[in-house]
Amino acid sequence: MKRTWLALCLLSWSVACTQPPPTADTPVGPPAPPPQAPTVRHEGIFPRDSNLQEVLGRHGVEPAQLHRLIAETEDVYNLHRVRAGNAYTYVTDLSGAFVSFRYEIDSKKYFRAVREGEQFLGQGVHYPLETKVAQLAGVLRESLWNTLLELGEDGTLVVRLAEILQWDVDFTAIQAGDWFKLVVEKRYKEGSFLEYGDILAVQFNSRGADFYGFRFPAPGSDQARYYDAKGQSLRKAFLKVPFHFSPRISSGFSYSRFHPILKKRRPHPALDFAAPYGTPVLASASGRVVFAGTKGGFGKFVQIRHPNGFTTSYAHLSKILVSAGRAVQQGQAIGKVGATGLATAAHLDYRIQDPRGRYLNPRKRIAWPSDKAVDKKYWSEFTAVKERFLAELTAIPLELPAPSGPVVTD
Repeated sequence: MKRTWLALCLLSWSVACTQPPPTADTPVGPPAPPPQAPTVRHEGIFPRDSNLQEVLGRHGVEPAQLHRLIAETEDVYNLHRVRAGNAYTYVTDLSGAFVSFRYEIDSKKYFRAVREGEQFLGQGVHYPLETKVAQLAGVLRESLWNTLLELGEDGTLVVRLAEILQWDVDFTAIQAGDWFKLVVEKRYKEGSFLEYGDILAVQFNSRGADFYGFRFPAPGSDQARYYDAKGQSLRKAFLKVPFHFSPRISSGFSYSRFHPILKKRRPHPALDFAAPYGTPVLASASGRVVFAGTKGGFGKFVQIRHPNGFTTSYAHLSKILVSAGRAVQQGQAIGKVGATGLATAAHLDYRIQDPRGRYLNPRKRIAWPSDKAVDKKYWSEFTAVKERFLAELTAIPLELPAPSGPVVTD
């Protein structure tokens, strides 16, 4: 037994010794994977009024194979829904046989199909996105839009900011020297900016008054709302202006105004907003349409009655998008700016009446919260969020100019 063991050891040693020593050219590690079979890539953009059958048919894919591709992957993505302008990549082997197909659904995800034997397998893939929190500050010189663009931001951030503060800040009356601070999420794809995430906190100073917004998701809820520093909801009963942006006021609220067409003085209990022809007009509050049609000098006219007894009116429209009796939601498009009726140029005549029928000046209207305040049982959680972002907003540097300058409109 000892001799056999010794013989095996000697044999093992002699075999090891006969192996050539590794050199710098000797590969170390696991063997390389087998080389991939050569393929051919076909890349392109779906043309207008095209479909998958037309595009892949031009690359030689048979109708029967296309039918199977669509049918076997429709539980992942419906390839009947490809859109013009979206990119695709079709890969074949050297004989022209199907290897894979990729379709860019949008900037965040794509669809991929591969052939395994006689079967097509589909997969939806989301691009990995990186989220960063950014701090921004700016002082208005011309407009909020231009100020953010000068900071290198996208115009969509202006819309997002206005959507949060639209109930409290009159963007038609902002001045040079007004300023803002923001804490906002930014999402990146492969190192390049893709889109904005949530605005986490905002401070907007207009005419010396501070307006705050803090994003707070109540514990156990999948929805987040914006609240001021006192925990009151920022969402109010009426929008400041019935637009996605704040246009110029071409004529103000007056009990005696000279009418440019009738050439006489008469009450004008409304605000006239000068806006480009066709600009969408929004319902300033939720309610029910009580009139939608043509009404004398008002031209095309919409009137909405709201649950609190107030009424809003929208005149001189070029197009009406709702009908009488229909329920509408705050911010819903109800018409488009025009110059119908007694109007010299494209604009919106906007009016508010209280439950007694009295006209109110929309610019002096003090709106009340329509959403609930922070629930008392979550007050400590909200306070922690608010204090954290208050400290962060305070720490953002801001260079204020001299307190003078012309009034600007946005």
